[in-house]
Amino acid sequence: MALRMVGLSRAADGRWFARKGIPEDVREDYQRLYGHKREAHLKLAADTPKHEAKARLGEWEAEVETRIATLRAQRNGEGQPLTRLNAIALAGRWYNWFVKQHEADPGSPKHWREFSDHLTWNVLYAEAPAAYHENPKADPHWEWTKAPDVREAVRPQVAELARVATFLASEGKALNAAAHALFVDAVSDNLLLAISVLERRANGDYSRDDTPDTFPRFTDGPVRGSGASCWELFEAFVTATTPAPNTVTRWRAVFLEMQREFAEVGADGITEDAARKWVHGLITEKRTAITVREIWLSASRRVFSWAREHKRVRQNPFKEVRVDVPRKVQTREDGRSFTTAEASIILKASLTYQKPATPTERTRRWVPWLCAYSGARSGEITQLRGGDIEARNGFYVMKLTPEAGTVKTGKPRVVPIHEHLIVQGFIEMVQQVGKGALFYNDKTPQKISNDPLKPSRSRAETARAHLGTWVRGLGVDDPELSPNHAWRHLFKRIGDEIGMAEKMNDAITGHTQATEGRKYGPPTAAAMAEALKKFPRYALE
Repeated sequence: MALRMVGLSRAADGRWFARKGIPEDVREDYQRLYGHKREAHLKLAADTPKHEAKARLGEWEAEVETRIATLRAQRNGEGQPLTRLNAIALAGRWYNWFVKQHEADPGSPKHWREFSDHLTWNVLYAEAPAAYHENPKADPHWEWTKAPDVREAVRPQVAELARVATFLASEGKALNAAAHALFVDAVSDNLLLAISVLERRANGDYSRDDTPDTFPRFTDGPVRGSGASCWELFEAFVTATTPAPNTVTRWRAVFLEMQREFAEVGADGITEDAARKWVHGLITEKRTAITVREIWLSASRRVFSWAREHKRVRQNPFKEVRVDVPRKVQTREDGRSFTTAEASIILKASLTYQKPATPTERTRRWVPWLCAYSGARSGEITQLRGGDIEARNGFYVMKLTPEAGTVKTGKPRVVPIHEHLIVQGFIEMVQQVGKGALFYNDKTPQKISNDPLKPSRSRAETARAHLGTWVRGLGVDDPELSPNHAWRHLFKRIGDEIGMAEKMNDAITGHTQATEGRKYGPPTAAAMAEALKKFPRYALE
């Protein structure tokens, strides 16, 4: 039965969402592996541009359909066949994968002893034939465990304990029924060995394990490279470089898809021609060339560049790959900055919140004005805390620091607060709130993801996204315009019009200085405050 097409919708709060039904025949397996039974869900921030939301929808839908197809192939016998030799070889890959999952932090020896006892006595021994019970000494090595009826009886439990489905998904493999049975049987013959190694590791014994050398090499189709898989490479990159959570979230889809495409050859087996063919094939009606270039190719090139520098791969196959992006026709006379009318609509709407009582109301009341008079990134403002506002010699400043959240440059900077904000009562609001977060609720603990490859979204980022939705709701909804970032463009433009020195303008907004010479002697907070005095007040129509 064909699956119903997935539609992209918007919730009442502006967030994008989509739902995709999971077919009944794979629901149990899907829930066990991915945590959802009847429906898979996609949720995107309210300020995600429509074209990007559509591209993300296509990527997500493809990922869900791939999962379903793999599970169905395993159940219906439509997947890849295996010879007995290759089933054993694939079990060798599983052995290395299973041990690696736990080797760095194996836990207690007791856990692995109990695991071993469960497999031995609750799973295998429970299927022992009557002949064994009558004379155990006749079969001291338990050869009866390899009897066809015993194999068939224990196969489901062995597959569950050995996480066979997860391993096959990580390899991008769908096996037919016969191949799956051969493979699970080969895993069954080696599961106790893997558990034994992990018990040794838990006891502090990290001596060489010779078992991997006993497996034959997998030869059915392209041989996977001996190095890391694409996903493992991404995991190592994230662990070593700790990129911003937003970056990790955007790049996950890239490496999930790359893992599926190049599961057989591994990261080190990708040729430049294969990389180029894959990248160019990513461009579709739903995924534009600029999205492929700025996210997919950029992520691939960056991670593989890091991997090559650290000797994890021999070459960066994406280094010379290029994506041509058609020139986009721009229709706005004001480019990417607000017009005077658009700025006036937002600022006037902000002033309707005379006594903001909640973080959301404070965000709407103050964040647009703070962005308008500083050119700061909206995310830098929504993560401000009361303790980040300081009085200096005759003026106030806000400290934009990575300690509070994400700062694009990774470096703190001090930005003077425009006198019009002081007149409006910004400092009084800060004093009322106290030292904590100004624009989100930090009174209750936030649930933080322990998975570095699936980071939690910060509350400051959520506040920024909701602000963008609110601005769109005011009628400032030109698709060529960012509802928050456009303040940055407007500040730069007004600064140029009043003759503010470019070095001063860059220092206030946090832009990197254009030349090496201009990087010397950065402007002081006092000098920036003096320059900001010339920045005119916004006159609301």
